[in-house]
Amino acid sequence: MFDVFRRPLTVIRKGEGTHVDGVWVESESSTFSIKASVQATDAEILQTLPEGYRTRENYTLYTSSKLQTAETGNTDPDVVIIHDKRYQVIRVTPWQNLDYATKHYEILVVKENFDAN
Repeated sequence: MFDVFRRPLTVIRKGEGTHVDGVWVESESSTFSIKASVQATDAEILQTLPEGYRTRENYTLYTSSKLQTAETGNTDPDVVIIHDKRYQVIRVTPWQNLDYATKHYEILVVKENFDAN
């Protein structure tokens, strides 16, 4: 119904690692597509972000696909590719209007912060 406002985005999800003979081994990442509306983040919502995230490039996504934050099962956050840049998922808020066709998630993403070294 609301797909006209959504566009395809690529999501990278890092799998859970494991210990092999006492050494931590990272697992493979998987890639999948979602459809989401990409919007500017409201200034009031920006004020609720942790201090290190407020000045980074960010977006609010509206999608029916649930993504993972770093807090979800103690895993790395999902990464969403927007305009060829990588954005980490930092907050997922469900809007579960189960009686309506508008069931979705509001997802805040911030640009990954890579050290130049």
